[in-house]
Amino acid sequence: MRRILVEHARRKSRLKYGGGQERLNIEDIELADATPDAKILMVNDALEQLDREHPVRARIVVMKYFGGMTNKEVAENLDICERSVDRHWVCAKTWLFNKVRGPM
Repeated sequence: MRRILVEHARRKSRLKYGGGQERLNIEDIELADATPDAKILMVNDALEQLDREHPVRARIVVMKYFGGMTNKEVAENLDICERSVDRHWVCAKTWLFNKVRGPM
């Protein structure tokens, strides 16, 4: 589901804004001014960075947010306890929010 949303947002952005646009740094974009498709792309970029730094947390985000799985289902899939899933989920949400929001 994540790939579908990201590819749809990219395709729509190319059609809407043209293909020759310069890539912007996430810190230069204010989330309130971004279109829904731009938000999806910003979240995807942040999620890719999270995957490089904390792969388990990134997998939990993908399973819960894009896959709609419960903590119990994620815990069974990753073979960890539900409490660990909950802790990783809270940390990942905070990390992603800070990355997408950018510096204050």
